[in-house]
Amino acid sequence: MRRLGYFMPSRCWCCADPKEETLVHLFFTSKAAIIVWRDFLLRAGMYMEGLSLHQIITKCGTAQVLPRIKPIMQVLPSWIVWELWKRRNSLNYGKVVSISRVIYQVSTTLQALVQERKPGLQVPHKWQDLITMLEHYTPSLKFEKVIWEFPLEGWIKVNTDGSSRGNPGRSTIGYCLRDESGDVRYALGRVIAEGSNNKAEAVAIVEALRLCRTLNFTQIWLQTDSSLNRGIIETT
Repeated sequence: MRRLGYFMPSRCWCCADPKEETLVHLFFTSKAAIIVWRDFLLRAGMYMEGLSLHQIITKCGTAQVLPRIKPIMQVLPSWIVWELWKRRNSLNYGKVVSISRVIYQVSTTLQALVQERKPGLQVPHKWQDLITMLEHYTPSLKFEKVIWEFPLEGWIKVNTDGSSRGNPGRSTIGYCLRDESGDVRYALGRVIAEGSNNKAEAVAIVEALRLCRTLNFTQIWLQTDSSLNRGIIETT
């Protein structure tokens, strides 16, 4: 309204001693906002003194934390701002919402997010416990026994794989070429540029096929565990 030229009284509904309601005040410099931000940032080893709201959001998005914690830190500012906004609207219509309730709601959302990503895990509700759990979490390894089939005489079998830690994140690929006797003709595993799981799988397939062309292998049996890339190859 002010940008349109309309000037009117502006009172912050979140403060006992009302000040002008601005976005920065509501979401960052009001007493309620400071308490909520500090509660989450300090427990994550971050400080907000001397920083602006934009800098805090950027800091959460680029925090040097474990890959499993990074998505939580990236969405943290969004949920803090959302719950502060809900509290402001509730107070505007006469409904009292405590600061501790805001912290509780943010923690509940983060707990649900982690639970969605790791369904079989008992995720604690308290922010500090959640961070501690993720820092010490070791995923259980799952494997399935399969039978490797020998290719026909004169054929080369190519097995490829690619993965991304964080999806997107640090990525690696690997592939192996074997002949009809099961002997390894070539094998490679290396780190590639950061990206998604699907991109890593695709890079592994492309590199393996290029190598086969370089080595003059024309009868190739390609195996990949990427259903997406397999579907693309089958339809082209």
